[in-house]
Amino acid sequence: MTAEWIYDVSGAGKAEIIDQIIEAEKHIPGLVFSYPPISTWQPEGVTDLTPEDLWEGSDVFSFNLYLHIPFCRQKCSFCYYSVAVVQDDTQVIWDYLHCLEKEALRYRSAVAGKKVETVFIGGGTPSRLNEEQIHFLFDRVIGRFDLSECREITYECSPDSATRGRIGVMAERGVNRLSMGVQSLDPEILRKSRRNDSPDEVVATYYNMVESGVPNVNIDLIAGIEREAFDNMERTMDAVAALDPIPTQITLFTLSVREGSINKKTLKAEEPADLFRRSLALYRYAKRRMDALGYWQYSRNLFPRDNWIFHYQDNHWGRNGYVLALGSSGYSHAHGYTYLNTFNYRQYMKKVEAGESAVEKLYPLTAEESLRRHLVLAMKHTELDIDDFNSYYPDGTRPLDRFETVFAALEDLGIITRNEQRIRYRPEYADLADRFVRLFYSEEANGRIRGERRQDLQLTRRDAFGFTI
Repeated sequence: MTAEWIYDVSGAGKAEIIDQIIEAEKHIPGLVFSYPPISTWQPEGVTDLTPEDLWEGSDVFSFNLYLHIPFCRQKCSFCYYSVAVVQDDTQVIWDYLHCLEKEALRYRSAVAGKKVETVFIGGGTPSRLNEEQIHFLFDRVIGRFDLSECREITYECSPDSATRGRIGVMAERGVNRLSMGVQSLDPEILRKSRRNDSPDEVVATYYNMVESGVPNVNIDLIAGIEREAFDNMERTMDAVAALDPIPTQITLFTLSVREGSINKKTLKAEEPADLFRRSLALYRYAKRRMDALGYWQYSRNLFPRDNWIFHYQDNHWGRNGYVLALGSSGYSHAHGYTYLNTFNYRQYMKKVEAGESAVEKLYPLTAEESLRRHLVLAMKHTELDIDDFNSYYPDGTRPLDRFETVFAALEDLGIITRNEQRIRYRPEYADLADRFVRLFYSEEANGRIRGERRQDLQLTRRDAFGFTI
């Protein structure tokens, strides 16, 4: 088992695609969180586009707001996100919040008349903000947009900073989904992964969240961190089962060792295949435990109880919804472009304070790439509603028909089942959705991943209804 597999299905027949799917089993299915992959996006030199340029024509789908708060007390061993280790009382947190406000004002006219459907406040550790700063975030940043039809506001928290007072302010300001990065409830794993909290502190924070009245409380878990053994994962799942009430949602990840993480150095001697196999086995054990508790699998990582859907993810992935992301490393999706803000938070602040665009790289979305983006992310769910998918495209176009050979290959291998209404992964294959969604990558994107195509992308925005399917 070696590095991620790149399919080549352009013009391939079903038998050839089946051979490639079988070959891909020897390779590690890396995490897919965007399409086209950010590594293929146009680098700096194209950032003279204004917010109006980027968002022109973006009046068809939903509009979701993401805000990145990069500050942490220390960096966890598995983390590869854009984070900044700073003290609680540092002025830089206030300076960063003022930059978020300036960026919000920069985009306000570009999205005028559009309503925000969901808000996601992520990081980093957004719960590092004190009560006054949380109010500022809602009043001076989020409040710059129209939230009159907003149905979900998610606030990410860490047990070491989500105090009862801060949670209370979040609830007061309309947060209706709290998400706590737990990762493990085993003391040995928490210590090794550089977490600042004990299992007892995590549980106490969880109950503070439940008692705040916020109806939807999610916890994140990672299977396989720090060479985790079965006993460690069993202790975590025993502790989850002992919670009363249990969380409305659990987001479960397999370990992903990526550039920028401490694990990339500490685990460099480990065979990547062994890390993946161990992580997947523990993931599947946790999945069985969650099934016994009444959870069901909605997507590759999300396990809700009852009908507690994560609307931000559902809009972003399943419905091709637009995302305006503010802050360092935020990546946005508009009608004609998907684009990424400057990764380093100090460089982000420098650009915003100078009145410049914070965009670092982008990818212009043709009708073809927009369709593929929709399908790649939608197929990270356990099932795809065909009528719902088709409803985003002109009547009679039947956009999924162009991928019939790929779907037929997946069906013949027993990976999916399908009828006229739905395409479903079989339960044992939903865990590997990140492997199969790569079958829908374009020849252009794959060529750029391989390094075969280096010419600049054409930065021409597609027409609002320019689907050629």
